[in-house]
Formats: sequence, C-alpha cells, structure tokens
Amino acid sequence: MHPIDRLRAVARAGWAPPDVLATEAAWALADLALHEPQALLPSCRRLLERHPGCGPLWWVSARVLSAGDPTDEALRCGDELDDDRTAELLLEAVPAGARLVRRGGVGDVAGAEIVVVEAEALGPGGMVVDSDVRGLLQAARDLEVPVWVQTGVGRILPTRIWEALARRLGDSTRPDQGHGVTVRHWGRASSDRIVRAGVPETLEGVARVAGPRGVLPLAAALTTADCPEPGELLAPW
Repeated sequence: MHPIDRLRAVARAGWAPPDVLATEAAWALADLALHEPQALLPSCRRLLERHPGCGPLWWVSARVLSAGDPTDEALRCGDELDDDRTAELLLEAVPAGARLVRRGGVGDVAGAEIVVVEAEALGPGGMVVDSDVRGLLQAARDLEVPVWVQTGVGRILPTRIWEALARRLGDSTRPDQGHGVTVRHWGRASSDRIVRAGVPETLEGVARVAGPRGVLPLAAALTTADCPEPGELLAPW
C-alpha cells in the first residue's frame, strides 16, 4: 500500500486508541519520508486536522518534522510507542490494597482511594480526555479524591505544542461547526468530518501523572515532555 493511502486510513479512523493511530502514522511517515519527503508537512497537518486532540500524533509529527533523518526518526517513534510500559508502571505504583476507580459517578468514587483517568494529551494548560469520564472527574473533585492521569508515550506535551493542540481542538468544536468541519485530504475534497477523539479538561484535582518515565507529581511530569516545537506546527494553517 502506498504511504499516502496508509495515512488516509489513519486520518479516517474513528475511535481508535491514540497510540494505535500514532504508531500507524509513524510507520507510514517513515515510508513517505523515504520516497516523497516533500509531502511530510502537508501529510502531518492533514492528520492533525482530523485528530486534533491526539497527543501522540502531535508528538510523532513534531519529531519527524524536526529530524535530520525523518525516516529513522519516524521508525524510532513507532518503536517507542510499541514499547510503552505506562500501564504497567501505573499499576506498580499503586499502594497495596488501594481501591482504584476508572468509571462511574459519585457512588463509585466515594469509596475509592484513587481515581484514574486516561488522557489522550496533557500539557501545562490542561488535558484531553474521553467525554465519558467527565462525570467521574467532577465526582473526584467534589469528594477530594486524588486523580491519577494515565498518559503514555507522546502524550505529555511542551507548552507551545499544547497551545497549538488546544487551539486546533478549539477550532474543531466551535458552535458554528457542529460536530466537526469539512477538510481536504491530500488535495482531494472530502465531506468527512473531524474525528472528535476527546474533550479538553482542566488539571484541577490531578495529583499524579503516569507516563513512560513512571508515576510522578503533576509538576514533575510536565518536565518530561520530549517533543520538539517546530514552527510548521505552531503557526495556524
């Protein structure tokens, strides 16, 4: 399959997990960089137009666009995503006997020691989560139960990339756009709409963040972002 066709498939994917989307994109971008390097930037932008809240896609795009050898960098990104141990590290950090809650409302949270939510992206200004966990987050805040956020490879972003993500995600949810906007894919008009993979949330109540470097306090976790900030992704397009 041509790498552009693989990227179109990623762009059109529905509710696939962020790491799956980013891994598939990384392999396709590696091939594209080898054969059509001039297509890297527009391809990364099209992916982000369709999945604006997917942190790992921003991470892959930023690293590939900043690399001296984009093919090797894309392959490296794919390997890192495949080898992500965040879920295991989170479970290892939970105190013995502590009750975790990942779904539910006030009744479920009342007897919990820790509430765990998964973020598709996290940065200094907030995080992107599934809309289904907003009630869980609010219950944790109301009952003052500590929130642990499970991230993963490529999901903790530096300030300017987070701001670009938030701006793009905000553009995709403007009231005049309904549930998405019509975009163009690789020069071809499309009636497909932006995939709403998550909603923005504040960091209120977040006590710890689980990532590929372990479970850390929020402030420490934010310093672990390993994503460059290329100008091509920071400016509106």
